[in-house]
Amino acid sequence: MDILASMNPYRIEPPFYVSFSGGRTSAYLLRHVLDAWGGELPKGGHVLFANTGKEHDATYEFVERIGREWCVITWIEWSPFGYNLVRPDTASRNGEPFAALIAKRNYLPNPIARFCTSDLKVIPMQKFMSDNGYGDFTSVLGLRADEPRRVAKLRSDPTRDIAMPLADAGVDRETIVAWWKQQPFDLALPNDDPAFGNCDLCFLKGSARIERVIRAEPSRAAWWAQQEQAIGAKFRKDRPTYHQLLTQITVQGELFQHLDDTTIPCDCTE
Repeated sequence: MDILASMNPYRIEPPFYVSFSGGRTSAYLLRHVLDAWGGELPKGGHVLFANTGKEHDATYEFVERIGREWCVITWIEWSPFGYNLVRPDTASRNGEPFAALIAKRNYLPNPIARFCTSDLKVIPMQKFMSDNGYGDFTSVLGLRADEPRRVAKLRSDPTRDIAMPLADAGVDRETIVAWWKQQPFDLALPNDDPAFGNCDLCFLKGSARIERVIRAEPSRAAWWAQQEQAIGAKFRKDRPTYHQLLTQITVQGELFQHLDDTTIPCDCTE
C-alpha cells in the first residue's frame, strides 16, 4: 500500500470512481480526494454524475461549476442498453431516464424495492468502469461518520470494493457545512433547504420535505403524478398520490402539518 494512502483516507489508489451526487457532501469528498492527489485526478480516477433527470436546477448548476473549476466530471444516464454519455447541455432535465426505467420495469420503485438507485446510478457507474477496461476498481462514496448504519451496511457488501473516506476521517454534516461557508461558491438550493437536494420529490423523503418543495415549486409534482397515473399505482402506499398532494397544498390548503422531515437512507448520497 502507498504509505501516503495509509495516512490519508482520501488518497484512494486507482482505479476508482467518485460517486458524485451533486450535493455538498459528495463535493466535499471530491475536493479532498483531488487535494490528496495534488489537485487533480490520478490516471484511472474518475468522477461520475449519474443523472436521473430529476435534480433541481441549482444542483445541475453546482455540478457544472465544479466540472469547470475542479476537474472533469463524466455525466452518464441510464438507458435500456446500459448508459449514455451526455454533457450538461444535452443532459435530461425532466426525468427522461427515470421514466424510461419505470416504463421498462412496468412498476414503480418504492421504499422496499428501491431499484431507482441501483439501476439509475450504481449499475451504470459500474458498467462505465468495466467498459473502460477496469476489472477491479473502488467505488468512492460520500457517506459521513454521522451515518454509522449506512456505513456499516455498505461495508458488509461483499460484491463491491467501497471506500468511504469521510466516515474514516470522522467527518460529519456540521464539518461539511462549516467548510462550505469558507469557499468561494456553494450549492444554492432554494432557501438553502436540503429538501430540494437529490431527486426533487423522491418518495424516500419525509412528508414535510415533500410538501415544502411542492409549495415552493408546484410544477415539480407533475412528473411524479404522471408516473403514478401511467402505472396505476403509488410510489408509497402509506401516503396520498402526488396528484392528491399537489391538490391538497395548492388548492385546498394544508389540512394538517406534517412533522416528518427525515429521509430514508439509500445510496443517493448528498
